[in-house]
Amino acid sequence: MRTFLALFIAAVIFCLPVPTAGAGELPDSGSFFRVLERQAETIGEGVTLSSYALTVNGRSVRLSVLEIDLENPYVELQSLVGADGTLAETQPVSKMAGRTGAVAAVNGGFFIKNQGKPLGMIVKDGELVSGPIMRGDMPVFALDLHNRPVMDFFQFSGTVKAGNGETYPLFGVNKLLYNLEDGSLSDTDRLTLYNRYWGPLSRGGGSGAEGGDGGEGGASLAGVLEAVVADDGTVVKRVYEGEPAAIPEGGFVLRGHGSAADFILKNLPVGARVRADYRTEPDFEKIKLSAGSNSFLVKEGRVAEFQEVLRGKNARTAVASAENGRVLYLAAVARNDESTGVEQEELAELLVAMGVEEALNLDGGGSTTMVAQNLGDTELTAVVQPQGGWQRPVPDSLGVFNTAPPGRPAGLVVRGPDTVLPGTAAEYTVKGYDTHFHSWQPETFDLRVRGDGTVSGSVFTAGSGGDVVLEVESGRLREEKKVHVVEDAEMKSLQVTPSFIIAGRGQAVPLAFTVETLDGRKFPLKARYVAVRAARTIPGEVYGGTFVAGQARGTGMLEVAYRDLTAQVPVRVGSLFSDTEDSWANDRINEMARAGIIKGFADGTYRPAEPVTRAQVVTMLARLLQWSPGPGQEKPHFKDEIPSWAEDAVAAAVARGVVRGYPDGKFYPDRPVTRSEAAVMLDQAIKPVFCETNLDFADAEDIPGWAREAVGRVVSAGVLKGYADGRLRPGARVTRAETAVLFARLIGLNYVRVEG
Repeated sequence: MRTFLALFIAAVIFCLPVPTAGAGELPDSGSFFRVLERQAETIGEGVTLSSYALTVNGRSVRLSVLEIDLENPYVELQSLVGADGTLAETQPVSKMAGRTGAVAAVNGGFFIKNQGKPLGMIVKDGELVSGPIMRGDMPVFALDLHNRPVMDFFQFSGTVKAGNGETYPLFGVNKLLYNLEDGSLSDTDRLTLYNRYWGPLSRGGGSGAEGGDGGEGGASLAGVLEAVVADDGTVVKRVYEGEPAAIPEGGFVLRGHGSAADFILKNLPVGARVRADYRTEPDFEKIKLSAGSNSFLVKEGRVAEFQEVLRGKNARTAVASAENGRVLYLAAVARNDESTGVEQEELAELLVAMGVEEALNLDGGGSTTMVAQNLGDTELTAVVQPQGGWQRPVPDSLGVFNTAPPGRPAGLVVRGPDTVLPGTAAEYTVKGYDTHFHSWQPETFDLRVRGDGTVSGSVFTAGSGGDVVLEVESGRLREEKKVHVVEDAEMKSLQVTPSFIIAGRGQAVPLAFTVETLDGRKFPLKARYVAVRAARTIPGEVYGGTFVAGQARGTGMLEVAYRDLTAQVPVRVGSLFSDTEDSWANDRINEMARAGIIKGFADGTYRPAEPVTRAQVVTMLARLLQWSPGPGQEKPHFKDEIPSWAEDAVAAAVARGVVRGYPDGKFYPDRPVTRSEAAVMLDQAIKPVFCETNLDFADAEDIPGWAREAVGRVVSAGVLKGYADGRLRPGARVTRAETAVLFARLIGLNYVRVEG
């Protein structure tokens, strides 16, 4: 993802030759990588999903690759566009694929983030959804009518001809404002066409109609004139610097600025006839689908000279071809707890190692998504999920379809864990697939185990350890699945979370158990498989894996055991923090801490008398109001650094208008918050409907004018109160103790509901 097209860095990447293992398959090792684990399965006619766990320059990386046989008559690729087939509204890849029936999909090209509009060319079934960007450094991936990949720089040209014979060059189709290579803007003196693929409304021409502050995807240039053209080619309306106009069904809107607006004014009055013709080279009418890119990654089997280097170890998506265009690859690298992501040149080198001939870089980062329907499944699974667990809505994606007719039952698939802990039970599902890899569900099946363990229905209970084989039979079809039962000698430790129980009086604390093996793998363990006893007297009880604190303060020790592994967990009941027992707000502090809204410091303190900072109060508000990242939410750009623990909360608060930066472009995350500032934040966050009170405080005149209305509303709502001496102290710093009390009032007044 990128927002500005300004500076491009070209670099030639030279790398050591890497042994290949046939197109589409990574060899076991190369000069900079080593494959630790690989899995491959057919998910549809001519489509194979390969998943790799590998190390890249010593880092853990997960790579997933869809290999598509373009000569298989039952494989079809499509451009998936928006939420309804237009660019009006973006949609996550999984929803695009689900609504169209795709068996797999990846995110498409780069787009203008704050508008959700594509930068590159999108073609769907030979129709131009979005024209190519008018730059010479952004290649396009396309699939031609012969099902052969095309990776090239597409050029656009067009002409608008008025009924009086006058003409003007057409600059683009369904494009937003962007920067050209010479630094000028794409709208300046240009004429652009918008049709049904843009959505129901045109861009409009009012200054600031599109938001932002200029630059790519930002506000409109002044002096814009739009001509609305009906399906018969007649101008039915002209709008000068007005609101977006409805795009006629079968018609279009011409939007001009500067000399292009003059052309509309002089030659396209209401009632005039007009015709628009446009083309691309290569010809979009001979293209099935396309997606935009920012750079070649591979050319002629070697790492390419990049048109743009997007630096950083990030999630990335690429499209590649091999075997003279007979095979297509859609590759995605994850960035999450198990995968560090890769540099752009590392991805290119991995693709070269796979034996690809050409490859382009698709959108990456928070947009990188791959979904697929595993063999036998009817639902899509997120193979590569963006970091944070939510899929960013995108304007387009590439969908893969299985168009084969239903076949006859051909095989069974047993799904469930490959490795289990001894003595534990795991459920396995049995699904079927036919001769064309469509799913079907066996009505009955028989599941058996060969080895130490038992099976009841679809549940396997492991024995003491070792390898076993699960055998399934349905009619004439049979399948096996190998399962490894961890042996005692493989186990390293038993871990309990939390490792130190600090509970308020009467608080219930759920316990989680994990077994770590000698090779670093971790397996969750259900409470019913562990034994918990009091190694020393504890101020509470344990019920089914949950510690429930008593009403008296005290300390103790729990001992947890599973087979030969044990762990000890210290227990303390009383205040959740070591320094709040004597605080006037102790009960509210503990209440908010138990709800997960406020947290203390690493040394076990809460520091109730310290002033709360802007970063802290925003982070607490985000937890209180359960702000999750919104669609397309990006980190705001401040001149000073936001602490990593507060980045998401600050982004959410800025997006919701709760906080903003200062005129100097800084956020000042460590600046203490005054009572006036806190009132404004709370007012924006909860939007109370109470009218302003008289603010009958002895120091009411000290309330800043910019905060007076907000203070009035939160005081009237009963959230903010004055002191016993009749003063509000609007300029006083809010302490961390007072913050807990303010949040407790919000909950008590039903402005926020917190699950118990």
